[in-house]
Amino acid sequence: MNPLYPQFSIEAARAYESSVLKGDSSRTEAAMESAGTAIGMALLEDYLELNEWSESASILILGGKGLNTGDALVACEALLNYLPRMQLSLVSTVEESEMKPLVREVLSRLKSSLGEAFQIISVADYLAGPSTSFDVVIDGIYGLGFHPPLSEEVASLLRQVNGRSDVGLRLSIDLPSGLTEGSSEPDTFVADFTYIPGVAKKPCFEKENAGLVGRVRFLELEVFAGQPEQDCTDFVSSPNAHRAINRLRPSASDKRTYGHGLILAGSAHMPGAAIMATQGALHAGIGLATVFTPGRFYHYIAGSVPEAMWCPVPLKVDGTLDPDAVRIISQSTDKATSLLIGPGLQMDRSTSFTVCRIVRENPLPLVLDASALTQDVMAAILGRSLEAGPVILTPHPGEYARILGPKEDTTDPAILMSFCRKYRVILVLKGHPTTICDGHKIISVCTGGPVLARGGSGDILAGMLMAQLGQNHESPLETVISTVTWHGAAGDSLARQRGSVAVTTTDLLPHLSVALRS
Repeated sequence: MNPLYPQFSIEAARAYESSVLKGDSSRTEAAMESAGTAIGMALLEDYLELNEWSESASILILGGKGLNTGDALVACEALLNYLPRMQLSLVSTVEESEMKPLVREVLSRLKSSLGEAFQIISVADYLAGPSTSFDVVIDGIYGLGFHPPLSEEVASLLRQVNGRSDVGLRLSIDLPSGLTEGSSEPDTFVADFTYIPGVAKKPCFEKENAGLVGRVRFLELEVFAGQPEQDCTDFVSSPNAHRAINRLRPSASDKRTYGHGLILAGSAHMPGAAIMATQGALHAGIGLATVFTPGRFYHYIAGSVPEAMWCPVPLKVDGTLDPDAVRIISQSTDKATSLLIGPGLQMDRSTSFTVCRIVRENPLPLVLDASALTQDVMAAILGRSLEAGPVILTPHPGEYARILGPKEDTTDPAILMSFCRKYRVILVLKGHPTTICDGHKIISVCTGGPVLARGGSGDILAGMLMAQLGQNHESPLETVISTVTWHGAAGDSLARQRGSVAVTTTDLLPHLSVALRS
């Protein structure tokens, strides 16, 4: 499979899929079976974030005549292996005779397998009938085949489903019905997840559509693995980009083989940030970690992570970071492989001066997070030697706005690209979804979700990035993509085991191993 996949416009996606399938029914059938199975397996996992499955789970498919309906039916067929008493309903917007032959074949198989547990209903009968709760609703009406406007019948159907409070999870395939390039209908299906099998569709990643597509899951398919290197800047990363990190370590290795990371973090108000960044680094495989944290309280937190070495840095009388921290950190640079600055730091004039000096003068590969993301620090980056290691920034949207400046549009991808080129950085913009930019590409990462929307999650990610960068700074973009994907996959693993509500940030840590090995 590919490490990156281009994001296609709807027209380009249709053209590419046609060029691969070549109108061949056997190829089309194989693609539909592959897509449907991948959708079923992804749904099997994602539903666990909400609840355990019942063997008699109730699923409603909103169907049309095309292959998206076929994908949805194959997905349910795959689920039958795990949910043998599944109750399936298909609300069809067309007569069965109008469906594509491949869709009718899958429909026939499901009728045979499910018997009375499968019912096909017209839109009119569904809207007039009694309200029945469903664990899952799958929107397979249109996908790429939608041309506005929605018919009144389909709009009424989508309006009713969108308004229901007794649906567990809403899923769309390719695109929510009613959404197309540059526009959406008032009654567009509102999804919790949108699954994109094989070919990434650009509208799913546009910020204005986030409330319709929900969380995007890109599903790799072998049939579409050979995607051309398009003349484009927008990509989606493989959801398996982190798998390469999990490999046998050489027998002739020791702790120094896996990097020595330095961390400048923490303050009296936020000591936990230093702890979580350090835990993230250690769980991401760093061989050695030295944490520099203000001396007035470091002995209170040093014992919380005994695997790290803790070094106090002096404070001035007013409680700000003493510039002598530059000398103390520089003494450790020769044997170190990467440096993280920012989590939990109390940023004032003296601390800013000290951080700017370290950023300018220290040649190590560098991760800047949280309080270290200021315009003064950005100016210091420009003073780094051209031979210095790569710089990774990890802002959330508010921090990105802070370093960009008040007059700049934080939603403009051209401004993001220009910013990264100007400062020679790789920027990880945490959000929905997280995007990575190196000044030449903008890459969407589709692992992770709201389970990560809690304080400290970014500190763990920053520590992980520092650890991985110290072990592989020759390919920094590849390292950042794999690490961000890994962090998100661990969040998915945690959410599927315990939900996304009643957990804490550090509950993520044991799932880093699970996400890497599963």
